[in-house]
Amino acid sequence: MIRRVRAAVIHGLRTSRPALAQAGGRHADLWTALGLALLTLLSRWPYRARMLYNWDAVQFALALHEFDISKHQPHPPGYLLYVGLGRLVNATLGDPTQAYVTLAMLFSAATTFTVYWLARTLYDRFTATAAAALLAGSPLFWFYGSVGLTYAGEAFGASLVALLAYRTLGGSATHLYAGAVVLGLVGGMRQSVLVLLFPLWLGCALVGARSARRLAAAGTVLAGAVLVWFLPLVWLSGGWRAYLAASTQLYGSVVLPTSVLGGDLDTTLRQTGHVLESVAVGLGPLGLAVLALPYYARRRGWGRQEWFLLAWVAPPAAFYTLVHFGQAGYVLTFLPALVVLLSRVLAELVAAWSARLRRPQWRWAVALATLAPLLLVNTGFFVSARPAPREFHNRTGESWVWRARDEASDWIMSRTAAALREHEAVIRTYVETIRAVYDPSDTALLTELGNPRSYPWLRHAMFYMPEYAIYQISLGEESRGFYAPQSSATMILSPGTLVSVPRRVKQLVWFVDHWDPSRPRPRGLVEIPLPYGRYLYVLPLGRRPVEHAGYTFVRDRT
Repeated sequence: MIRRVRAAVIHGLRTSRPALAQAGGRHADLWTALGLALLTLLSRWPYRARMLYNWDAVQFALALHEFDISKHQPHPPGYLLYVGLGRLVNATLGDPTQAYVTLAMLFSAATTFTVYWLARTLYDRFTATAAAALLAGSPLFWFYGSVGLTYAGEAFGASLVALLAYRTLGGSATHLYAGAVVLGLVGGMRQSVLVLLFPLWLGCALVGARSARRLAAAGTVLAGAVLVWFLPLVWLSGGWRAYLAASTQLYGSVVLPTSVLGGDLDTTLRQTGHVLESVAVGLGPLGLAVLALPYYARRRGWGRQEWFLLAWVAPPAAFYTLVHFGQAGYVLTFLPALVVLLSRVLAELVAAWSARLRRPQWRWAVALATLAPLLLVNTGFFVSARPAPREFHNRTGESWVWRARDEASDWIMSRTAAALREHEAVIRTYVETIRAVYDPSDTALLTELGNPRSYPWLRHAMFYMPEYAIYQISLGEESRGFYAPQSSATMILSPGTLVSVPRRVKQLVWFVDHWDPSRPRPRGLVEIPLPYGRYLYVLPLGRRPVEHAGYTFVRDRT
């Protein structure tokens, strides 16, 4: 009897060890993922934006007070759920900038957590740790986790959809339906995720559903999740026709000129270069692991996990190079996939080096010695790298050299903490100087769309100086027109070149970085230098009309 009991106890201990080890492993994974997510959140706090970063950020802030697609508050296609989340946070903080920045920080931490579990599901614990840590320290991901834009949320949404899609490949109906719900709802926050991750989700659903009924049910769930936000969005936009008109106008003015359908070869090549530059900033030195991909393929082969990651990358990469690429944050749609893949390559190199040392137990030491320099380079670049001063005068020498310098400044060096602080200082300098010197009762602000040496500051002028009369003129020969937000119901430019300003206005103040050198300066224009290489241009406005860039400015007689 005693022998039987002893045998039963021994058998129970032997069979329970794998289950205990598995449970312990899950707890270790959970705490590791939570720890990396917390570090991500804490690292964003000191470098968070204090002002609205760009045109889109201001539009999201304006949408907190008035949601109007026709006024691009926000711009089409709408981002209803993102603005809704912003309103919830803003109700507590009372600051539009910090409301959206808080969302970005939370989404970046959630992305780190999700990428850890995705890499752990695809590969092993070392790959998961490396991928999550390297993504958290990515200068590009760090930057967009510190400013009030949607791209950190896009990275989270894409990573979560990818995780659920991969688990769907195993035949899990739960993950199939959960993926449909998440994909549909994330589309309400950033519609590009819905479009660009749909092929990945659909492919995994076709392979993993194993039933036409399940597939049809998942499609119905996806459609229902989309309608949850799309129907209210159309209603808030004033109906389908108004929503379609606003979306068509934005497509024709912004997307079509950059696509292979409406642009030229130079535009496509330039856009491809911007995508590659943004990916390089996002990956940092991890990008060198691309050179080891042939070695990895020979050593491990190219399996289902690698094809899955490539299927994730391909649609957004093709869209951004061939259709439209607005800013570097777009690549966060697929950057997590590249980080996971290259982290796996790095893990294989670490294993190979440990084997050559004939010390398999040294793997984590070798891994730490490999990861630490990568993390230090990424962190050092984001925290310490400073943008070169912009030189607007004395541009002697080859034009391509200046163009390359401008490209590097705009697409590489601008995604750092120092660049963010300088950008905010520039905005603050404009606002404080104009308010201190020029009375809003007799001053009109003029911004320019199409000035090659200036950012279009219209939205910042509207948000930070709403008490001034504001005008934006388009310098493009094919898109003549002006926009006066104080008297416009939509973002469509008013046709014509005659701009009538209130009778009380005695001077025009240009809110531009630098005068367009191809445009002659009106007689009487005063140039006032500002810090950071910027300028204010002031023109007294009398009874006579003033000509500039083909536009005529006159004061009302009434």
